[in-house]
Amino acid sequence: MNEELAELAASGATALVSAMGTDLWQEAKGLMIRVLGRARGSRHNELTVALDRASTAARGAVDARAVDYWTEALSRLLDRDPDLAQDVMALASLRIPERPGNVVQLISATDSAEAFAVQYGSQHFASGPKSRERGERP
Repeated sequence: MNEELAELAASGATALVSAMGTDLWQEAKGLMIRVLGRARGSRHNELTVALDRASTAARGAVDARAVDYWTEALSRLLDRDPDLAQDVMALASLRIPERPGNVVQLISATDSAEAFAVQYGSQHFASGPKSRERGERP
């Protein structure tokens, strides 16, 4: 197998496993079913069952073993039939929304200063904060 197809298999597997537990799962599963539908061979049934199990598996963080499993499966399929590359490319090009990780936000204000903070978004001001009289405490 050439290097490009190996990288494509890894990208497709990563996209498939990353979609588990997201709103994109049905689309990713459909794309993988299309790949499996065009690929005939001894592993067709095994991979279909594995895909169905993935549909009901507990979801959460991306499982490296699952990525390895699907990378190997896609590599074999592409090795047997390089024409599957277009279908695997459609799977690999899914854009999985990034899940926010742990965020630590430290805010400090002294001498009656005001601090404004936003997590996961933008903060817009129509006008600046109103200034306080010197010595006025909130």
